[in-house]
This record gives sequence, structure tokens and C-alpha cells, in this order.
Amino acid sequence: MDGSGRMPFYNVWEALGIKVPPPNERILKVILSPEVTGTKNLTLLISIVSPHSTTGLHTHESDEIMYVVTGNGQSTMGDDKVAIQPDMIIHAPAGVKHELKNTGDETLKLVCFYYPPLKASGAYGEAIEMAKKTFQK
Repeated sequence: MDGSGRMPFYNVWEALGIKVPPPNERILKVILSPEVTGTKNLTLLISIVSPHSTTGLHTHESDEIMYVVTGNGQSTMGDDKVAIQPDMIIHAPAGVKHELKNTGDETLKLVCFYYPPLKASGAYGEAIEMAKKTFQK
């Protein structure tokens, strides 16, 4: 059990998320974070990028590790562009501009680990509130 007395199992398909509007259309689902589950060293987020959409070029104050579960696309990291597909791992160091584009007709599903944990703000802050409704019953 985790520190709250809950079993440490999380059904991603049950997690409530938020939908980010176009042009960066995707669904963000926070699964583990200090605010939701008390994890101290990381945030785990599921990002489901709609077909032909993108995460937009952005940076984080944390390192990010992304695991591609489904879909195909293109990753931009600094000046480098690489085709991505399922079973790939992408590392975006803190402060490095990066973007993932879904170039296919199916969703691009990513499991994203951030360390240290992300700070609650913007769409991510909204996703935390939705996760609380799912996991803090």
C-alpha cells in the first residue's frame, strides 16, 4: 500500500484528464504526482496526442522521459528531428526545447516521466485537479 492506505495500482483508462485545445490538441492525464498521490521524486503523466496534432514546442524545468506506446510521429529536440514509433524512449533534458508531432491517423500515446516533479500550472495544473477527482476518493 502507498502512504495513504491505498493499493498502489492506477487504472489509466479510468483517470480523468483534460483536453488541450487545437493546435496542440491532446489529452493530459496525471497518474502520479506529489499533489495527487504523494510521490516525491517524479510526476507520471499520460499524453494522448490527437492525429495530426502536436505538443507544441516547449521546455520544462524538469527532465522528461517519454515512452511511445502507440502511434507514429516526429520528435524535435533542439535542432534535431527524428521519426518516432511505438517502443521508443525519448529523453528531453530540462531547459531543452522539444516537440512531438503526431503524423499518423491514430492517437500518439506517451507515458511521460518528469523528475523532479512538475510544478502545478496551466493545463498541467488543471490535469492535477482532474486526477484528484479520480484517485483521491
